[in-house]
Amino acid sequence: GKSTLCAVGLWIDISINIIKLPDLQDLNKELLGRVIIARSVLFAQLEGVDYLIIGFGDGHMTNYIFDTNTGQLSNKKEISLGTQSISLKKFKYKGSTQVFACSDRPTIIYSKYKKLGFSTVNLPGVIYMTEFDNPSFRESLALATEKSLTIGTIDDIQKLHVRTIHLGERPIRICYQEQSKTFCVLTTKTLFTDKGTKSQQFYIKLFN
Repeated sequence: GKSTLCAVGLWIDISINIIKLPDLQDLNKELLGRVIIARSVLFAQLEGVDYLIIGFGDGHMTNYIFDTNTGQLSNKKEISLGTQSISLKKFKYKGSTQVFACSDRPTIIYSKYKKLGFSTVNLPGVIYMTEFDNPSFRESLALATEKSLTIGTIDDIQKLHVRTIHLGERPIRICYQEQSKTFCVLTTKTLFTDKGTKSQQFYIKLFN
């Protein structure tokens, strides 16, 4: 359905305003008590509890329990996730809503027994995240850093597992065998002789 509330971060007094839509009626104003401005503001309902989550430019995050009827905020909690600006994005995993905090130390925010949990992601410097789901990558996330794009899945302990293997050659094909839980990678490498001629070598590598 249509959104009925909006949260707006103000620079002048470092505050959050809760505004009712569509008439833009002010419901609540919360002074954040910080000198760094809010960079990302997100409403999220986790395990039936409504939260307002705020990411700041210095890597800190604040969350409130949010009353959707009155716009009032309560139960303020703060946590440091890193040192760089935070960008918040919701996603679905196994039918439940979770929040991805993009930053120099990206973190997944989830709820268990109606308490927020935080799991770090093994991929530093994520600047953007979006859901990615197709027959080859079920319930996956596409994560962008300044130098790479990674597609990964989240396991039951709420962590994204990314393993980097330096091949020393250029990969040209990859496949996965479910029975043996192994990856097969076809790589190529160009070799030069003392006379200046070159040859193309191909390799097959297995990883588990």
